[in-house]
Amino acid sequence: MKQRSVSGRRHRNKHRRRRARYRRWRLGLMLAAAALVAAFALAVVLAGGSDMASGSSGGSAPKVREISIDGTIDPPMADYVTSSLADAERDKVQAVVLRLDTPGGLDQSMRDIIKKMETSPLPVIAYVSPSGARAASAGTFICMAADVTAMAPGTNLGAAHPVAIGASPSSVEGRKIIEDSAAYIRALAEANGHNADWAELAVLQSVSLTASDALSQKVIDFQADSLSSLFHQLDGFKTKAKGITLHLSGAAVTQAGMSLKDRVLEVIVNPNVAYVLLIFGLLSLAYEIFHPGIGLGVIAGVIALILSSYALYLLPVNFIGAALVLLGVILLGAELFVPAHGVLTLGGAISLITGSFFLYNTSASYLRVSLPLNIFLAVLSVAFFLFVARSAYRARRLPVRNPRAALIGATGPARTTLDPLGQVFIHGEIWSAEAPPGEIIEKGEEIEVTDVNGLMLKVRKT
Repeated sequence: MKQRSVSGRRHRNKHRRRRARYRRWRLGLMLAAAALVAAFALAVVLAGGSDMASGSSGGSAPKVREISIDGTIDPPMADYVTSSLADAERDKVQAVVLRLDTPGGLDQSMRDIIKKMETSPLPVIAYVSPSGARAASAGTFICMAADVTAMAPGTNLGAAHPVAIGASPSSVEGRKIIEDSAAYIRALAEANGHNADWAELAVLQSVSLTASDALSQKVIDFQADSLSSLFHQLDGFKTKAKGITLHLSGAAVTQAGMSLKDRVLEVIVNPNVAYVLLIFGLLSLAYEIFHPGIGLGVIAGVIALILSSYALYLLPVNFIGAALVLLGVILLGAELFVPAHGVLTLGGAISLITGSFFLYNTSASYLRVSLPLNIFLAVLSVAFFLFVARSAYRARRLPVRNPRAALIGATGPARTTLDPLGQVFIHGEIWSAEAPPGEIIEKGEEIEVTDVNGLMLKVRKT
């Protein structure tokens, strides 16, 4: 009988350790998710400054609004630029400076910005700066559409060949896109007095120019190492399209900052971030499927998938790639139910990696998932299913135990003196307890549960 009691106690302790190990896994996952959300929020907050940061000041000095286009030109960036131009018109500034450092972006977002530039009554100055910056692809179109174009030393522009999205450049549709873009940039350049022949070649042959070469070929109007130097050179300059004579020497510059909403959307629409959110959402839902709990996995997963869906809707997504990513997650999960000796895990990892390569239907490197992130997320997904999901699945398959049987034989410290009633600490909880008749158990002594009567534990000294 005593041997059976010892064996039963060992069995209960084994189950208790497994459940404790599972609770630690779950707590770790919750903390990791919370840390990820906190880091994401901090990155968004730190990504930009205040909505309006002041530059130089002056009572009667002309006012200029500076708008930074730093990064990929996408729908959130287009919303930010167009709304900032509208704010500048409302504030009655004398000119707007678009400070450019961009690899390019989406065609529709670029055209939205250019439409607003052309219809704005304010002169728009495109300034590629600082040194080392570039205005490639869509950035070149914006430069050609500006009333004034300037570059800082050490910058370049060009390579405006349309990014292939959904069509091969050699196909009939691809050629139509290229010819349309060439005609569009030529019209913009001619309207604003820039070198239209070179602008057309930037689309047809992806040529690029340095700041000094661009100035000598009359692609740009000025070369300046600072805004103050540019404003000094602009004094008396008359724009071609709008016929506005500029007098900006000594201008007071205010910077248009992104709102919190724009900064959040700008981060989400990044192709790498969108893919991270997609994988995080799928893994969160998978965790909740393998071990239903308080709904944390569902909540986090649904939020992540909604955000990623918004980004994927705006980005040029290849649905074959998305299907391969989804198939990869399904195969990794199926390994828990079908003993395939790692074949499904290997197939899931390959499907994830391949799917991420085909996820975005474009040849532009800045609109694709980076290779290091691709490999890292594939490894992370495999590790998730091998360790976290498998532990949760095994915990679900543990036999259902009678609560009374789980308490009998449990040990813990006395929280108060039992004479004969008091409190004890068992399984992480405080219980009312009763000592044997005529026995006093001091506070802190180790006790063992001998019986359960409702919510009252019968205990004795160990």
